[in-house]
Amino acid sequence: MNASELLDGLIVLCQSATPQWLDQIGQALQTATDRPLSDVLARLPTTNNSDAHFQLVALLDRSQGVMTWAELGWSLQAVRYTQDRQQREATELVWTGPRPVQTPTLRRLDQALYDLVLSAQRRILLVTFAAAKITRLKTALMEAATRGVSIRLILEFEDASAGQLSRDALSAFTGSVEYQAEIYYWPSAQRERNAHGKPGKLHAKCAVVDDAVLVSSANLTDDAFNRNMEMGVLLRVPALAEQVNRHFTVLIEAGVLRELENE
Repeated sequence: MNASELLDGLIVLCQSATPQWLDQIGQALQTATDRPLSDVLARLPTTNNSDAHFQLVALLDRSQGVMTWAELGWSLQAVRYTQDRQQREATELVWTGPRPVQTPTLRRLDQALYDLVLSAQRRILLVTFAAAKITRLKTALMEAATRGVSIRLILEFEDASAGQLSRDALSAFTGSVEYQAEIYYWPSAQRERNAHGKPGKLHAKCAVVDDAVLVSSANLTDDAFNRNMEMGVLLRVPALAEQVNRHFTVLIEAGVLRELENE
């Protein structure tokens, strides 16, 4: 591996993982001295992010003989800090679907959402048409609620959609944050209808987490996260995140969206 390839590997790893975990990895490598690869791997912090784990193992394997573990650790932290500054107001494409062979790999859409929720400190807004089989997301939301993060869910419901959704999106959150979150829906009476009498759908899919906003084609479902072709954009732009959050707040204040417990 030459220097250019090593830098590319560091960048891909930093794009795949949370800053906190990357810092832990960098610090651990700096004290690994001349240990063999198997020993180093056994001592590194673990992660549930399979993409980041794969990228890390590949990077460690290919960097052997090119630089020491300590040098790799310092390099990792330098790249991480540089990307962190760039991403404070950055735009990132995220993707779920087949991985192209000859073009750069985009970060997984679901992993981008998980990383946002896991690092949330103030607020989470999730808007979706459908939701199903989201155990990992529910766990992350419960952890966020425990940290005191405010959670607002804007969801589609079977009755309000006149049967265009076969199962309430809220059912996917059962046993998790349904009692800690504010939950809103779009009443049928507030919707325009087409020539066949069908009301419009609550079809937006987006998330606002602190100062970042994720807008995508993906519902909060296992299919969307793992099998469909889905694409979105993650914007770390505080002003835009506030604009999206305020847009839904205004809809709530105007009565276009209604809190579920008030019905």
